[in-house]
Amino acid sequence: MFRSASSATLVSRYFISINHPRIAPLTIPLAKLTNHAPISFQSTTTEWHKDNRNRREEYQQQRKWKTKGPVRFLVASSFLSWFSKKNDDEDTPESQLITIIKRSILSIQKEEYQKAEQMLHLALKMAQDLQSKDGITYIYDIMANLAMEVGDFAKAEKLFVNVMQRLFSDGFVEDHIKMLHISSKVAHLAQLQGHLDKAAQGFEWTLAKLEEKLKQLGDDNSKEIRELWGITKNWYAQLLMENKRFAEAKQAFLQAYEAYTEIHGLLTEEGLTILNNLSVACSNLEDYASAERFLKEAIALAAQIPDLSEAGVYKANLGLLYLQQGLLRQASEFCTFAWRYGKQHKHEETVIQASYCLEQIKAMQK
Repeated sequence: MFRSASSATLVSRYFISINHPRIAPLTIPLAKLTNHAPISFQSTTTEWHKDNRNRREEYQQQRKWKTKGPVRFLVASSFLSWFSKKNDDEDTPESQLITIIKRSILSIQKEEYQKAEQMLHLALKMAQDLQSKDGITYIYDIMANLAMEVGDFAKAEKLFVNVMQRLFSDGFVEDHIKMLHISSKVAHLAQLQGHLDKAAQGFEWTLAKLEEKLKQLGDDNSKEIRELWGITKNWYAQLLMENKRFAEAKQAFLQAYEAYTEIHGLLTEEGLTILNNLSVACSNLEDYASAERFLKEAIALAAQIPDLSEAGVYKANLGLLYLQQGLLRQASEFCTFAWRYGKQHKHEETVIQASYCLEQIKAMQK
């Protein structure tokens, strides 16, 4: 006989949370999309205290499942004014430097990381020879983002601190938007390295400064700050999930979703990722009605985005949610669909989760 209490405990261990790089760049999800057995929220405390090498390997593996979008250098983009002062049509040392930097960014977007690293070191040497202070800072920032991209979190943190020190020396104050971009990423890097108290302090300080700025600025001038606030809220929500502060995580995810969709609209993979994670938070709170509502909303929106690889994950999650509640018929319907979708789109994680769900249904029917 199926017992809802024990089944809920069992199945909740395998409820996925995914995270998209374009919304929270280079973030390890709480339950990772890997080719290993499904990972639970309950097991994340143990997982999070593995050594950094294992973290990097898992991080790089989970990124293989993501649809790659444009790499976003949140801090580096603030140096674009440096580009505007130069004319890269001229055959000068400065224009050659600009060309190499642009090519390095393109290589990162193509996931040609070793090539990008080599070009950035060349660009750094050129910038140093030219004594281009802004150029050196810009290159260090790209290097930090590249280190973050490949999962070398300690190196990324060191480089970001270097960028921050250079900005301080140029007269930037600690709550300047450039500084807040970096402080948000440094907090996130602390989280990725398992330094959760340090991460919490960093996120809370950054969010407080951003909220002060939002109060000071009108709606017409706050888009960049609002977006950074939403990204930081999303990362902070993941930290709250790790610390099992599910009610607070739910509110943070809701705020991040509102900020993101306000700027980018509803039909984005990033927004659907937050809806999925909202459902995970609600599931941990045993608020199954809300968890179902968020997942169904994600599934409906996903149907309007062509060839969305993670659409099957949402279906599998809904099946697992029904399984938690002992609703075997509904669970079988959604997990069967998810399995077929995963096979059709060659999305292995969807197949793994759906297969696990179907196996559990068979076991409970015996």
